[in-house]
Amino acid sequence: MPSATDADRATLAYRRTWHKSYSLTCVGVPALDGIDWDIVAQEFAFDGSWRDIYVFDTDLQAWQHVLDRLRQAPYELLYQSAGASTDMPTAATDAFPAEGEDTRMLSVYFAGVQANCHFFTRDEIEFDIDPREVQGQSQLDALLAFMHLLCDATGRDAVLTPENCPEIAVFRARPHQSAVEYLEFGGWRTAE
Repeated sequence: MPSATDADRATLAYRRTWHKSYSLTCVGVPALDGIDWDIVAQEFAFDGSWRDIYVFDTDLQAWQHVLDRLRQAPYELLYQSAGASTDMPTAATDAFPAEGEDTRMLSVYFAGVQANCHFFTRDEIEFDIDPREVQGQSQLDALLAFMHLLCDATGRDAVLTPENCPEIAVFRARPHQSAVEYLEFGGWRTAE
């Protein structure tokens, strides 16, 4: 498979000057299962922070679709309320903590990666992962498949970002598209 060069990359507009962007399908790298770990490994170098997976502009219906799809998928699921394991609610509205209640968390396990959802808001779906758990091709493939499940269930883009930086998409999965966009970030850099 040919390697990506700057001449091969389709540059996408982005606010950050160091954030070169390209779609892997533009450089001959098949999406999903064929994204080369060696090209993207630096995005998972541990810098003390997690990586977040977001689906924006959601509502309870989108949440319901995601929870239903997760139940049908071959993932191990662990739902917790106030730190204690319990059955995952059938209705999305019941997955969120009521006013004054302790937090809720859903952990989804795939290929040695644990993705955690804390049910912060109904307006966006957010999972966090420890980048140290994405150690090679099989974890990368499973992570991108998980992102595709989220976008296919909601009909919205799913993006992976640095922790608490929803405006910096590193990977973007789009509904009804097998291509996954890789938007090179490479970690936080200090000014030189």
